[in-house]
Amino acid sequence: MTIPVPDTGRYAATIGFFDGVHLGHVHLLESLKSIASERGLKSMAITFPEHPRQILQSDYRPRLLSTPQDKMQMLEHTGIDYCFPLHFTTDLAALDARTFMTDFLQNKLGVRTLLVGHDHHFGHDTSLTVQDYRRIGDEIGMEVIPADAYLYEGTPVSSSRIRRELVAGNVKAANDMLGYRYTISGTVIHGMQNGRKMGFPTANLGPYCEFMQIPADGVYSALATVDGEVWPAMLNIGFRPTFEGKARTIEAHLLGFERDIYFHELKLEFVDFLRPEHRFSSPQELAAQLEADRNQVRQTVKLQ
Repeated sequence: MTIPVPDTGRYAATIGFFDGVHLGHVHLLESLKSIASERGLKSMAITFPEHPRQILQSDYRPRLLSTPQDKMQMLEHTGIDYCFPLHFTTDLAALDARTFMTDFLQNKLGVRTLLVGHDHHFGHDTSLTVQDYRRIGDEIGMEVIPADAYLYEGTPVSSSRIRRELVAGNVKAANDMLGYRYTISGTVIHGMQNGRKMGFPTANLGPYCEFMQIPADGVYSALATVDGEVWPAMLNIGFRPTFEGKARTIEAHLLGFERDIYFHELKLEFVDFLRPEHRFSSPQELAAQLEADRNQVRQTVKLQ
């Protein structure tokens, strides 16, 4: 297996999937930059463009916090010297930790110091601990440093923990751990026009990254960006039970917005969860609730 070699030099590196590039990742990368500076090394983040389980399990469908493109951009914005995309393969998965550390990290990438995340494993033997990696490092001449965890409310921040909060609709907690508002994007498509008939025209989000984690069904306050402009929005995820909906939809009512934006790109940033989705006895009852929801968005969503 051949991989391109980065600019010649000596590196302090860390490895991870870095889904979402959340505050735990930022904490790790800040530590990496400090370690690299202290040792006169360049900093390198090694990440996988594809989820490793997708390679090992063809039917696995991850639920991601960021698209691969957004992840690489966020990593670059952390100020590390080099972001190296390592494509995960079955050959790579079969390597033991010593071979990976020696052949890839040390010999091909010039890694002299390796910072290991508190919950990260590499090599086919996932039972190895950071102490095992340190022992191997001592034997091959690579410094291995364990990283401390970044805590939120006393518990380590992780991508899986953030996903659980999103599934529960707790977008404020998810945003706190991400360090930014959770965001999904897609193309505006034609919908059933039910909202327009009630005085709440919505932009229906079409194809979005199929692997993105969608928060719980319900109504949210949000910020919507279209054509470079940001608008407060009332966002609904669900099956529209009042209208006997059969498919899950994501639709946003942009407050004060009236233009035709079909087939334009729409970015939605989640601000807060307002209420669960449920069936109303009539469109009129739903419209009254939507008016209350819209007023709540007006009061809570502030444009920066």
